[in-house]
Amino acid sequence: MPRIPKEGRQPPPDGYVWSDEAARLLRLSRRTLWNYRHLGKGPKATRYRGQLIYSLADIEAHNKAELEQALASDEDRAHESRPAEPRISRKPARAAA
Repeated sequence: MPRIPKEGRQPPPDGYVWSDEAARLLRLSRRTLWNYRHLGKGPKATRYRGQLIYSLADIEAHNKAELEQALASDEDRAHESRPAEPRISRKPARAAA
């Protein structure tokens, strides 16, 4: 197991953030960000000195894509839900008098 220096963790390269900060910027939990990474759903992560880093440009692009998807017209998102089903009456039919 690697030792953590007394000074703490070194900062990531310019234009990158550690996974904790990336999760905060994406307004996700660290676990959700990890799941997104394995599903290929979120921004691309790379390894730097054995730890994950995320590009700020990728995070901003992902946030922008999420916003555009949320603001898409209803016609574009119509396929996301199935059509309404017809109502079925639960009352038994009355017998003719």
